[in-house]
Amino acid sequence: MNTTEREKKEKVQTVPGCSCFPGVRKTSEGYEFALEVPRGMEASLLLYRQGEDTLEIPFPEESREGEILSVRVKGIREEIRYNFQIEGEVIQDPRSRYLCNTQGFGEKVSETLCCGWKTDRYVWKAEKREPRSLADTILYKLQVRSFTMHRSSGVRKKGTFQAVEQKIPYLQELGVTAVLLMPAYEYRERMRIKRRDHLYGYTEEKRKKEENPRINCWGYTGDACYYAPKSAFCATKNPVQEFKHMVDAFHQNGLECLMEFYFEEETSPSEALEILKYWKREYHIDGFHLMGRGICQDVFMKDAYLSGTKLFFHDVDGEAVLGGRKLTYKNVGEYNEGFLYCMRHMLKGDENMMGEFLFRIRRNPPYNGVINYMADQDGFTMGDMVAYEERHNEENGENNQDGLEYNCTWNCGAEGPTRKQNIRQLRFRQLKNAFAMLMFSQGTPMIFQGDEWGNSQRGNNNAWCQDNELGWVDWRGMKKNGKLLDFVKKAVSFRKQNPLLHMETEPKGTDYKALGYPDISYHGEQAWYLDRGSSQRYLGVMYCGDYAGQDRDFIFLACNFHWMPHEIALPGAAKEISWRKIMATDQEESREFEPEEKVLKEKTIEIPPRTIIILAGKQDEKACGSGNILRRLQGTSF
Repeated sequence: MNTTEREKKEKVQTVPGCSCFPGVRKTSEGYEFALEVPRGMEASLLLYRQGEDTLEIPFPEESREGEILSVRVKGIREEIRYNFQIEGEVIQDPRSRYLCNTQGFGEKVSETLCCGWKTDRYVWKAEKREPRSLADTILYKLQVRSFTMHRSSGVRKKGTFQAVEQKIPYLQELGVTAVLLMPAYEYRERMRIKRRDHLYGYTEEKRKKEENPRINCWGYTGDACYYAPKSAFCATKNPVQEFKHMVDAFHQNGLECLMEFYFEEETSPSEALEILKYWKREYHIDGFHLMGRGICQDVFMKDAYLSGTKLFFHDVDGEAVLGGRKLTYKNVGEYNEGFLYCMRHMLKGDENMMGEFLFRIRRNPPYNGVINYMADQDGFTMGDMVAYEERHNEENGENNQDGLEYNCTWNCGAEGPTRKQNIRQLRFRQLKNAFAMLMFSQGTPMIFQGDEWGNSQRGNNNAWCQDNELGWVDWRGMKKNGKLLDFVKKAVSFRKQNPLLHMETEPKGTDYKALGYPDISYHGEQAWYLDRGSSQRYLGVMYCGDYAGQDRDFIFLACNFHWMPHEIALPGAAKEISWRKIMATDQEESREFEPEEKVLKEKTIEIPPRTIIILAGKQDEKACGSGNILRRLQGTSF
């Protein structure tokens, strides 16, 4: 041992640890490092200090508890850079709080990559608030890099947490209440080259030194460091502080911040639970969407610490897990494609969809919420949903055989971009119909990045590896499709202003409070009667505002998904309800969501082809007669 090594050994003291938690934790006498190491294998801690040789500290076997080895170290500075070594192979701590010496997004991993640990002293500025209910939540899903990387994004430090923070005023203007981040923790984005030779399988290319590697832009992989914010999404050298500053900015501006986590089956439920608790505690995250196979929902749903945190799962039966409990906050949400496929079928005018449509627009179970969306990262964007019927994934390098084959879309008469005005106008109308369906259904609506102005991926329905303009949000669409964006803003605002469109409980379809009208009712050519046959493509849906605290108010959604006009009867006795038109999706130039002065006198309303019309109704106190039983019993004057 030379003099330098002897001096280092004298300064740094080690003793066997006794930790049952892998990772690093600070103790009163120094730091304790712990690592999962199979029996029979040797492991060591590698400490890196500027200007000095690497200090290797073996994990003592006497510290072993099961498959965990630990060591306590004294005499090292607070800002630590380290790695682990098992059987001679250097690895990063899967529980590292951040990574050092990282490269840019998609670049080859640095040979000096190591883990970092230091006490963070971020001072939170946002006041702690009660979580927003799922009924009052409007989600906006984005991928940190692709959201602002396009040259048209108009922000500094494109593709970073700072850039997302600069878009907060836009999100506020749009009217959303929460942001859902696709994986924003450390994950390995460079992937081995694979070539799909035929429909049912892949063949790995013969070993090439990572020539043109595939770049995983989305992050749905188990090769991840779940505790660390992704440094490639940072504009600074301090990912912890930058991520916290972004979340803090969200909260100061009334927005919640949620994150997606993808876990492989190998991740134990206890470890996944600890990861979520860490992000909740350290980063003040408001909710999580858990993805992957084998997610043990009970573990998360029954955890007391997460009881005020939004939790989304692909399939969930809240009553089966939480039945019998008195819920103080409904925090669990079902997140899957059920709403998407039903509404796309209905939007196209497909047969045999009326029954499911009625189920989807009112669905809001007592023990869990429902996340509704018309587009997600898997599949076409909403803009492509009305412009393409076939996937166009050639640029993914898999002979256009990857991505969803079942898209349930209609191109309105031409595949891709077109100059035909009738097709362009129809697509615009269909997009407005889609947003009306999304915003005026019960449950929690979610908008995917750029869909509010019809962002396109040129027919690519699986842009997971497109770190380029094809996969980035093109902000020029804000101006190009400004009319659609304006419509979406107004639709969001209209939803927020009318609680009966986002009630806390699922409408029952009966007048269970004896208020004179059911909370929700369906109508066809005759009031109070809807033909639910296979060919039925039009209907009226009436919400009674008394069930949501909107005294004597009604909202009537007249929907015609057929390619022919139809008449729908308006409910209510003569002169009892005054109906005014609020919005019609067939009007390209209109004052959407501004009530017309003219009161509809007819008992029916004609709905043009592929059009949704919204009517606002007001019950006349004198004309309603015996309509409201409860008010009459209470002595209220009519």
